[in-house]
Amino acid sequence: MFGNLFGFGYLSSKFGITNVYDAGFTRPDNRFIPVASDDLIDFMASDSKTFGDMASNIGEVADWFIRILEQEKSAFERIIIRNYAKINPDRETIDVLKGDQPDDSDFVLLNTQVQHMLEKANFEKLSDDQVRTALKAGNTHGMKVKLDEDSLEEMAIWVRGRSTAPYNRRTLAHPIKGETSKIAIFNRLAVITRPAGEPTVQVRLFKDIPIRDVEALLPNANVRMGLRDAVMMVGGGAGAVWTVATKVLAVGLVAATQLLWVIAIPLGGLFWKVFSGYRRAIKDRDSNRAKHLYFQSLGANRSAIHMISFMICEEEIKEAVLLYVFCLDAENDGRSTLESTTKTEIEEYLKNLTSIDVDFDIADAIETLTRMELWKDRAEMHVISIAEAESKLEAYWQQGLSRNYHANLLGIAE
Repeated sequence: MFGNLFGFGYLSSKFGITNVYDAGFTRPDNRFIPVASDDLIDFMASDSKTFGDMASNIGEVADWFIRILEQEKSAFERIIIRNYAKINPDRETIDVLKGDQPDDSDFVLLNTQVQHMLEKANFEKLSDDQVRTALKAGNTHGMKVKLDEDSLEEMAIWVRGRSTAPYNRRTLAHPIKGETSKIAIFNRLAVITRPAGEPTVQVRLFKDIPIRDVEALLPNANVRMGLRDAVMMVGGGAGAVWTVATKVLAVGLVAATQLLWVIAIPLGGLFWKVFSGYRRAIKDRDSNRAKHLYFQSLGANRSAIHMISFMICEEEIKEAVLLYVFCLDAENDGRSTLESTTKTEIEEYLKNLTSIDVDFDIADAIETLTRMELWKDRAEMHVISIAEAESKLEAYWQQGLSRNYHANLLGIAE
């Protein structure tokens, strides 16, 4: 199962949180390499300053990595798309096989596969505390966010990539033009939900989502009037009613009718002002949700799975090329080839290239080189030469030796 994301025990946000970092929010480790695989390979192939004469041959060995990893990706995507068909809410084909209705085993299988895809694509699952903190920051004009625990069976949120975006808001100092500041965003965000009482699973993928706007993407998140606004309505009304009561006692019933009109009009105005502000806040929040769903949406259900599958291939290509080239270069230069040293070198290289701190997933890269039999000495982190690697990878690709790599990892048949 996807798991009850935070037990629905914490159902509402609190007032006063405007900066998620003030509330102790920690960003997930950023394993995502923010460069396209083709761009990274071309850059490395032209970087003779770092890799010397070997640089011009990087593209040749990288081409075989691409072919093999795309072969693995395509085979696994076909499996997961077929397994997803029974619980895809957007299915457009007829089930001519008349299969059984999906049961818990189908949801468990899909969850295992989707989680595997997201992890391989270097996504990180938000913890319960991280989601709670993001919800606290998601107040819309003082509105409280409440999650409808009965509308969803299960839910999970996965994110990838760290960045910031400009945000403009009106302030007392600049009430018209406003002030521009930076807000933290997730470059990619996946929301996976299973509606209660329905045999379907929703998989949605978004881009550039501010942390404090996460709540706007949750299908079971609704807003309600905050305590402050409720107190204003009830308190203001109670005060006015008490005023009317004391005046009636003072002037008698004869003049009470005229006095009631004097009090009722501003009292009604007060109620309307507070209530219209509440309605406007809901409208603004719904507009914000619609904007994200339209402009920030990358795909839903089957199309989202296809995009995540492509992301897996991209990340594994970059990881494999980086590790292979750095191991070979270190050996040629007589530098240390310890795993920790190599990881640090790669992260520094990416930092200089992108100005972003990347937590390079060296374990995944090592596993890729291992299954493709490119190690000359795994313990010493020594790899075979480019010429040998090209020959071995070509045969590997032609025979499709790791075509079922992902399926075998999960213990499922094609």
